[in-house]
Amino acid sequence: MIIAHRGVSFTFPENSLPAFEASWQLGVDGIEGDFHLTKDGEIVCIHDEDTERVCKTKAIIRHSTLKDLKALELSYKGDSNLNLKIPTMSEVLETVPKGQKIFIEIKCGPEIISPLLSQLSKSKMNADQIVIISFNSEVIKTVKDLNPVYKAFFLYSCEDGRDFDELIDEALEINANGISTNNESSKLFVDKVIDAGLEYHSWTIDDADVALRLIEWGSISITTNDPESIMRRIQG
Repeated sequence: MIIAHRGVSFTFPENSLPAFEASWQLGVDGIEGDFHLTKDGEIVCIHDEDTERVCKTKAIIRHSTLKDLKALELSYKGDSNLNLKIPTMSEVLETVPKGQKIFIEIKCGPEIISPLLSQLSKSKMNADQIVIISFNSEVIKTVKDLNPVYKAFFLYSCEDGRDFDELIDEALEINANGISTNNESSKLFVDKVIDAGLEYHSWTIDDADVALRLIEWGSISITTNDPESIMRRIQG
């Protein structure tokens, strides 16, 4: 599967509705978005814990209401008339076509899980369209404890330098369905994850040669900033 990282963010602001809509037009298998919980218990799609990088002003997500955040505008060099806003979880879910997937990366803590599961249960999406991902082991454990029907992947950055066996043991302990990493060179790591009965997924891979190698090794999905080029190479 080819997953568009924060949507088509080369063209539109990352994690924006136009970025996700553009992803579907390319024919990707899924999108990946980042989610935080607001002060008033709403879920919004934004990577950082504050708005400074993607908006013209700074507001801390957990200290802001949805109304506060909707008053801001996403920075965009294109058509200023678009007046792009930080989308809510429900707005993002509405873009997902039938049969396609969304990888929901939780950027805060397990406090988001109860409202998240409530929103997902009210959406029109099937459980097999939804994947929850996080670097936070408590987030993954909470998801699997409260509603194991959803797949949940433990994120890992190879820069952390953890022992692979210890990482896999932790993933198994929290009942993760798989591990998703930025590993580009270790087939041994991929083999260990798969041999443990876990799914192996890859992020954020923008080199088509690396993507093809990871797919050959057994990676089930490639999350990328450049889905068009990766898809063209795979299909060509």
